[in-house]
Amino acid sequence: MRFGTAFAATLSLNALLAAAAPAATVTSSSATGASTPSATATSTATYGAGAPAFAKVVKAKNPLNILLTNDDSAFSANIRATFYALQTAGHRVLMVAPFQNQSGKGGTVVLPQNLTTTAPNRDGTVAAGGPYADRNQTDSSIRWFDGSPAAALLWGLDQEAPGFFNANDTNGGVNLVVSGPNEGNNLGPFIFTLSGTVGATYTAVERGVPAIAFSASTRPRSYTTLDFNNTLDESIQLGTATANFVTRFVDAASNFPYGKSSAKLPEAVGLNVNYSPLNTNCTAADFKWKQTRLTGGAIVDKLVVGSNGLPTYQDLVTSAVNKCNSGDCFLPGETNVVAVGTCAASVSVYSTDYDAPLLTTAPVTPALGKALFQLNNA
Repeated sequence: MRFGTAFAATLSLNALLAAAAPAATVTSSSATGASTPSATATSTATYGAGAPAFAKVVKAKNPLNILLTNDDSAFSANIRATFYALQTAGHRVLMVAPFQNQSGKGGTVVLPQNLTTTAPNRDGTVAAGGPYADRNQTDSSIRWFDGSPAAALLWGLDQEAPGFFNANDTNGGVNLVVSGPNEGNNLGPFIFTLSGTVGATYTAVERGVPAIAFSASTRPRSYTTLDFNNTLDESIQLGTATANFVTRFVDAASNFPYGKSSAKLPEAVGLNVNYSPLNTNCTAADFKWKQTRLTGGAIVDKLVVGSNGLPTYQDLVTSAVNKCNSGDCFLPGETNVVAVGTCAASVSVYSTDYDAPLLTTAPVTPALGKALFQLNNA
């Protein structure tokens, strides 16, 4: 996924990140999006929340109503593992994720154009022809929507959450939105605007709901391959790490209320979390958690003509995409922290106030003022 422009705010996360806990593992399968253990799991495996693979999930002192989404679809192994890990922690979780892979949609709101789906889901476990908004046949808290990530998020807030959480407030009783973990990292300001995983969170933040995006260096994977007995299952490690961060952060934030006593983040502020690649030398339990900023080592696209004569993109590092205009300029860049060869988890704080800081706008103001005066007095 690719990421976009936001201005980093500052929160003191270091003590919290040091306390963020280890990881675990999962499995799943079905012909209709239902959840059943995969062929790789033993017959004695417990499926879902509380499975042996989730033994390292931290129990929440302050359980939340969480709306879970992503851009890879409701049938990704990463989101299913995270769903069960959050439940294991004690949170009440409603998943409303896209029916199809919606990577790269950013915050675009794309709504269904048909009353029924026109193609099967990405792994073929749900056939075409179902309602544009549907749910798992064996677990009604797993739901999907045939639209972009931001659209699925809004559908969840406005149409699904009120009944699920038995709430009638503006945002359906949702305390926190969790998006991901994405199949692929979302690092730097440029990719921030492109990522559907992140787009769902800044849409939530603009609705007044605290939100955290999670992204990992993983390939597309179906939830049907999860192994609930294997603590080293990649997606379960990531789900456990995600649930533990959410729980640690929420419990810590309860001691530092932001305005409303129930707020988990200041208004108009969200978090972007990225994980280093997992391997035999780096499990999620080994992650070193660091507070970061969006800029620093970040890339933007450059278009070139490929050998087939068609345009393709290359990564380009520029001073502009890495310019520090706001936030703590002494923080390391998330791209550098999550670089290949490290074993880390980065946490960047962003704001949906896209106005440039006063000192940055000051050089522009005289020329802008003169131009506006001339236009208004022509």
